[in-house]
Amino acid sequence: MTIKEFVKRSPILYNAFKAARNTRNSISNLVPDEPYIKMQYRKQMGKKIDLNNPQTFNEKIQWMKLYDRNPLMTKCADKYEVRSYVEEKIGKGILNKLYGVYEKVEDIDLLVLPNSFVIKVNHGSGQNILCRDKTQMDFNKAFSRIKDYMRTNHYHYGREWAYKNIKPLIILEEYLDDHGRPPDDYKILCFHGKPEIIQIDLDRFGDHRRNYYNVDWTQMDLQFIKNNSSEEVPKPQHLDEMLSYAAALAEGFHFVRIDFYNFDGKLYFGEMTFYPNNGIGTFYPVENNNMMGNKLKLPARNVTSIQQT
Repeated sequence: MTIKEFVKRSPILYNAFKAARNTRNSISNLVPDEPYIKMQYRKQMGKKIDLNNPQTFNEKIQWMKLYDRNPLMTKCADKYEVRSYVEEKIGKGILNKLYGVYEKVEDIDLLVLPNSFVIKVNHGSGQNILCRDKTQMDFNKAFSRIKDYMRTNHYHYGREWAYKNIKPLIILEEYLDDHGRPPDDYKILCFHGKPEIIQIDLDRFGDHRRNYYNVDWTQMDLQFIKNNSSEEVPKPQHLDEMLSYAAALAEGFHFVRIDFYNFDGKLYFGEMTFYPNNGIGTFYPVENNNMMGNKLKLPARNVTSIQQT
């Protein structure tokens, strides 16, 4: 069990953590974006960032937070609104079932829901609660956590601009079950509308491993935060379809990661992400940070949009 999981399971520790976090956030929210990003980057990466001449992938993601103000990014970062974008671009057949959208947990009618489902907020990252069996679920605890999520603006933590203006909502979706475990997660890294790298996350809630492949399914010598799997991972059944869908959804964006689930002969859309790991992830070998940075050609600064937002 990780420290994070231990804290979440203890009401006393979790409430103390929330109080400390809220105090910290209230102070840090007063700091403008650029100095905040510089301070956070130096703290996490152990060095200064040069925003005037960014070279690595992490540095360029920080630059994108400040200077890329494509309004479509907000729609696509919104886990509810992105569904209409996906339906428009590639059709609704790839979307999982949506059971309901709510502004507060008190509006959720548990009696009409299936036995298993996922509760999530539309404006955050990693703020999902899996309900495998509602007869065994502690909904008081789950709803308390959702209320906490609803009070949080994910933008404040890392100044990920795309999240800043999302209206918070609670969404309930289908629980995807690959024979008793969450399905493998395929993440397509797209640079300037072109799929370039495939990330696969294996056993995400167990011995989490992560591999990287070229679009021809040749494994890359690349680790990012998680260790590689020692097992050979077969080429997914719907790889070509996945890459085609990713290209359609990535059109018009300088960088975006598009996530899919692929199991039981069907492909499902996951989400779209513009700032992987908040732009402070660790690469191994370290040269991969430059390799991916070279693929991302930065646009001109959108200063007008920054002054208006």
